[in-house]
Amino acid sequence: MKHSEKSLKITKIVVIILCCFFVFFLFTAPFIFKWYCEMSDTRENVANVLIAVFYACSPSAMITLVYLFKFIKNLEGGNVFIESNVKYLKILSYACLSVVPLSIPLCFFFIAGLPIPAAAGFMWLFLRILKNAFEYGTMIKNENDLTV
Repeated sequence: MKHSEKSLKITKIVVIILCCFFVFFLFTAPFIFKWYCEMSDTRENVANVLIAVFYACSPSAMITLVYLFKFIKNLEGGNVFIESNVKYLKILSYACLSVVPLSIPLCFFFIAGLPIPAAAGFMWLFLRILKNAFEYGTMIKNENDLTV
């Protein structure tokens, strides 16, 4: 098995594991966040903010996991520079961007939450650049396919 095939397989397994953790946290987040706030002696409203931000960002997280899985499936099939990958990268970037305003309220109550909107913003920027590169690569591939 080539190194890239092994890497894609590992990435796909990690995405599946993350999906399982995500579903687990969908059902247990209120208990986990309240327990965490009790253990760290933070105010009760911090747990409520954590829960609210988690559930507000959950659709973006699920979209990210689904489209990341679709993207990996295309790469496994050898379909790299195709329109659907460009579309998937665009959707992934917007999913990351949507987390930025949703997670900013967390920063006012929980200083450790500051990296979340920052990381989501940087990920949005990275994915937009990657999408543009894939879009350009797809354009070149399509032009080469038309060349006799």
